[in-house]
Amino acid sequence: MALSIDINEEWENFISSDLNCDDYENEYEDENENENENENYISTNLKEELDANNCNHDYVPKCSDIYISTKTKIAYLNIPIDLHKLFWLTPIIQYMEPKNGVIKKQMKFNSTTPEELDDIKERLKNIPYYEEQIITNIDNPHGRIKFKDIRKITIGLSKKDIMSYRSKKKSAFYNCFVLILRLKINNIFREFHVKVFNTGKMEIPGIQNDESFNKILALVLEVLQANMDEKLEYRDLNCETVLINSNFNCGFYINRDILYDLLKYKYNIQSIYDSCTYPGVQCKFYFNPNLSIEQQTGSQISKENMEKYKNIKEVSFMIFRTGSVLIVGKCDENILMIIYNFLKIILTNEYNVIRQKNISNEIIVDKNKNKNKKIRRKQIIVSYDSNDK
Repeated sequence: MALSIDINEEWENFISSDLNCDDYENEYEDENENENENENYISTNLKEELDANNCNHDYVPKCSDIYISTKTKIAYLNIPIDLHKLFWLTPIIQYMEPKNGVIKKQMKFNSTTPEELDDIKERLKNIPYYEEQIITNIDNPHGRIKFKDIRKITIGLSKKDIMSYRSKKKSAFYNCFVLILRLKINNIFREFHVKVFNTGKMEIPGIQNDESFNKILALVLEVLQANMDEKLEYRDLNCETVLINSNFNCGFYINRDILYDLLKYKYNIQSIYDSCTYPGVQCKFYFNPNLSIEQQTGSQISKENMEKYKNIKEVSFMIFRTGSVLIVGKCDENILMIIYNFLKIILTNEYNVIRQKNISNEIIVDKNKNKNKKIRRKQIIVSYDSNDK
């Protein structure tokens, strides 16, 4: 009963005209004052920040030097190569031996008769370690294709076999075999991938400098010459770069939508940008060897000038939000430097237009580099036969 009286008294006080609202008004005024102070503080700081970011800066971040990560180069021998003969005769050094040589070789075999397959199996009996990947095996005497066997033979071990966790097997090319070389460069043993074709052509990816390239060519020539009667030589004039990977950083964040419009409509550079499919602005630079360096615009050649200008070099470059720029294509270092300087001028001149606002203009430091990598364990079982010497 006391509870009901208290409630009734409270209600009477609430609806009475003598209600003293000073306390409520004071609390409301204090809350409004605090909110106004917070709004003024936030608006003042936000305005200062926007003014600082939107003003024209005299200082423009300097682009980093271009870094050539890898090059793919090709060279030609003076005579064709008997792939089957040289594949079986090329010696393999053991993985634990600290010396230059071939540590792994690989080739795809296409057998059309059972006798050819039996010959391969007979040769493998004397090899202590090898791996077979059967791609196709047809043995049907009454079918349209009576016999066909395609398999990839791998002999030896490389660093990737021990360290990599790749489970999916790659296929192999016809008319060539692969050599994995171990070569000591600057007191460090490195592994190089060399693809040798039956025409005498050799393709070597992952080259960083000409010194490494020349040492690889010398080692390949030494290995192949030991099993050939004819003298092997290189055609010096036919060594060329077929692919080059390089990158640099402009030093600030980029608004990709604005950059895309500038490149496409102001500089007439062929550009594609769709953030849903690729995070960067994809572009192509067309280098015209018939023009001087000052006349290079990178624009695509019109149909009217297709017959007039020949040997146009097409090089791709990608620009990302973080300011990273990749330049990839078939060109030499001279063309690469021309494209690098061309992009550097555009990024510097258009800095106030393309830079992303409200972000500190600092070169991104990859946070993933500081993270501790997950330690993975791999079990390697090695069997040893006492009869093997």
